Amino acid sequence: MRATHGSIENSAVDYSKHFIPEPFSPLFYTAAYAELTEEQRLCYNQLHGCYCNEQIMFLERSVADPVLEALLQSPLGHAMAVELRTFLDEERQHTAMLRDLNRRCMPQLYSQSDFYFLALPRGVAWLLARVAGQPRFFPLFIWLMFLEEERAVFFGREIIRQKEELEPHFVSTHRLHLADEIEHVKWDQETLTWLWPRTAPALRTMNARLLRWIIGEFFTAPKRANLRVVEQLVREFPDLRLRLPEMRNQLVSLRENEQWNRFLHSRTVIPKTISDFARWPEFDCLNDLFPDFTRKSTNNDAQ
Repeated sequence: MRATHGSIENSAVDYSKHFIPEPFSPLFYTAAYAELTEEQRLCYNQLHGCYCNEQIMFLERSVADPVLEALLQSPLGHAMAVELRTFLDEERQHTAMLRDLNRRCMPQLYSQSDFYFLALPRGVAWLLARVAGQPRFFPLFIWLMFLEEERAVFFGREIIRQKEELEPHFVSTHRLHLADEIEHVKWDQETLTWLWPRTAPALRTMNARLLRWIIGEFFTAPKRANLRVVEQLVREFPDLRLRLPEMRNQLVSLRENEQWNRFLHSRTVIPKTISDFARWPEFDCLNDLFPDFTRKSTNNDAQ
């Protein structure tokens, strides 16, 4: 962590402002969003902003932490080991920072737990951490870290670009997060450059297909936690109760929405990840998920 919150630390949360840019929330891409009042849109945006923080915390705690701990047990060069130890320490700082932000902004939701919208069963979370902790067999989790951290860089830069319109605590926290994530993306690339070519071709193919399933199931069509965000909006505005099925259906249907898919997985958002995927033929399975993903043949095709 390279900076502190400074004078923002003791100031009150400004609930008159959005927490995140509106296009970062999936309901923005639906017809139902246009029919909400300004107050309802603001509430939804703030709820979704806290859910975005949950996503980051979950990935850092349940994926990055076990991956990095395991890699640090590998025979790495000194320089790489130092980088990964710093990487791990910063990820843990991010988790604490985002936890504090959510508790400050919505203490009624986060007084008992770090996760309100994400509800992964304890056994599933344990299994995920165990599998992620074997990166030599499951390097797909490093690819997932790479993808999500590059998206976090885009996310952070957009928050800084629109800082005057957004809540200052969110801007300050994600400015700090961005400063570290830029370096983390570089370390993800370096780790994959070292590990992926050393992975057997059959294992690479299996990992690519598992990654494709994870992205398609959890990082494409809004469902599960995203639906819980809308359900919480309805709790805050009971007059929306009869419209809840409509909002749910429109969110799930975003799987086929090109604008939403481009926001998630376009070269504008994750250019380095897509370029690195495109170097390896096993990632051809991502063609239907990434709207502008095209792979050119390289020397790796012969490997």
